[in-house]
Amino acid sequence: MTTTAHGPAPYTYTAEQVWLPASERLTDWDASFHDLLLGDDLRMEAFRAAVHEAVRPGAAVLDLGTGTGILAQWALEAGARTVYGIEFNADVLRTACERVTAAGHGERFRPVHGLSFDVELPERVDVVVSEIMGNLADNEGFATILADARRRFLAPGGAMLPRRVESYLVPVSAPRAHAQVRAGVPQDGGDAEQFAALLRGRGARSPFDLYYDVVLPLDGHLAAPRVVRVYDLERPERPEQHGRPEQPEQPEPSATYRVPLVFTAHRDGVLSGFKGYFVATLSDTVALDISGDGIAERTASDSWKHCYLPIEQQVRLRRGDRIVLDFERTDSPDGPFRQGYRWEGRVISGGEVTARFAHTTS
Repeated sequence: MTTTAHGPAPYTYTAEQVWLPASERLTDWDASFHDLLLGDDLRMEAFRAAVHEAVRPGAAVLDLGTGTGILAQWALEAGARTVYGIEFNADVLRTACERVTAAGHGERFRPVHGLSFDVELPERVDVVVSEIMGNLADNEGFATILADARRRFLAPGGAMLPRRVESYLVPVSAPRAHAQVRAGVPQDGGDAEQFAALLRGRGARSPFDLYYDVVLPLDGHLAAPRVVRVYDLERPERPEQHGRPEQPEQPEPSATYRVPLVFTAHRDGVLSGFKGYFVATLSDTVALDISGDGIAERTASDSWKHCYLPIEQQVRLRRGDRIVLDFERTDSPDGPFRQGYRWEGRVISGGEVTARFAHTTS
């Protein structure tokens, strides 16, 4: 066990070490995982700076998905008049109450038990704070949840934190991670029988029909990253104006999408799959980029890591080859925190298709 500025970090790990996707088990997060969140210096330092920048004295704040209450505590330290903390896990919410009370702010914290879709607040707030992003940004349902929060909870002229989130994909060479997926031995997948049962429960045909949490080194990138999705969380998507008068506000964009991406290999290498990550603008001057790989230097995220989308058959690439990817997200009927992803594509070398791949989590 190691210790960080914010508390104990219960896990140690190495680059290309494969873990099951934490975002898919959000409803089962226990105290040890919340300790991991608190020990993630990259995450905590960015959010602390952003909260103190965005929250003004006397502000009403909503901490959506308050967890153990650290963001609520920082908002109260910044001078918030009231912080409403919405959390669906009653045990975790009690921990949040204990935290802010111990910090001397208990009388200004208003715990709200439930899913944000199902609750009402007695007032509109000046700032909505949340860190419900997954490592691919939308793999915890954050876009739909925060759009609803902005419509129902945010006062006119109020601020969302984060303001804007961009998700990226990049093809990578990750032979060690690929070998672990093929062997069916993620770090927290149990024995072979338990992992096989997990795959059956997800409807996965093979271990390659699941994404994983892995720190994927920057020197494994085989091409320039491409933007998958841009989320402007402070206002709904509007049609392009092209000089026309402003159009009425449009409905929120669907959380279901399909994006074609084309990458050009900038070096020879072996394609093992794709790395997903996000860059978030949290406040006026604070950004959070989880693409880094410095584990010892604390420039990698302990809790998010990266999203690894593996392909079953690795493909040898030559510089100049093109990787054509069709990436799709669909909503899941299993609840607001679940979704399905599909990554399908081909490799083109010298004008010929030399390899194809197709995987889906749903």
